[in-house]
Amino acid sequence: MSENQIRICQFIKLETSKGAVYYYQNYFIGESKALGGVPYSFVPFEIEGGVSSLNADNQQVTLRLPASEYAVRLVEEGDGNRLSKLVVYTRFINADGAIKTGGFDEDYVGIGASFSDDTIELRFRSALDGVAAGFPARTLTEENVGILPLESTLSLR
Repeated sequence: MSENQIRICQFIKLETSKGAVYYYQNYFIGESKALGGVPYSFVPFEIEGGVSSLNADNQQVTLRLPASEYAVRLVEEGDGNRLSKLVVYTRFINADGAIKTGGFDEDYVGIGASFSDDTIELRFRSALDGVAAGFPARTLTEENVGILPLESTLSLR
């Protein structure tokens, strides 16, 4: 590989709704690589998505796997990928194949799956909701903030 190429590996931790946990990476073909002391097996996959809006909608991503026995098992054990948990660790790889420290970590929750003849797609949304204009959704009362002033000069800090 050329010295100027960017090498990126995605490590995923997928926990099905039934509690089974799987660790996969998509860069080191035929190898198991450790990240944080946990071995991640090679599985060919891609993640695409990352749509967000000004309305604070959840970000959605798709994890695409080849239609294979392990991918079907992920869907079956995850009840159609409903409420599975996905953590994506994106790491850069040095020219010598070493995994650089730091990177991006993202958490998602499963919302469904779809199948075709050659691929299985697991759909996820971001684990945290965006903050909308109505935040906070609580009314100020004496029970949750204490004694309120009688005049209109209320200062929130």
